[in-house]
Amino acid sequence: MNDNVKNPKHYQLFDGIESIEIIARSMTVEQFRGFCLGCALKYRIRAGKKDDALQDIAKADQFEILFKKYRHLCWDYEVNKNGKQENI
Repeated sequence: MNDNVKNPKHYQLFDGIESIEIIARSMTVEQFRGFCLGCALKYRIRAGKKDDALQDIAKADQFEILFKKYRHLCWDYEVNKNGKQENI
């Protein structure tokens, strides 16, 4: 289950590059937050209907982690002098 949740091979585009990185780079922080929230909701709503329910819940939880991990790649991400994230 862990590989299907945290490191699914079908999302590895090139060596060391995942599709989520390209998605983040193409969006603002707000858009990326919405994308991740939508994906999390999708997995929670369908939990147990397509795949194992625990796997779907784990995938939903993973999108919160992915947002925090990759939001710095969004084109409008900046860090101010106090170390807090700001959008342009």
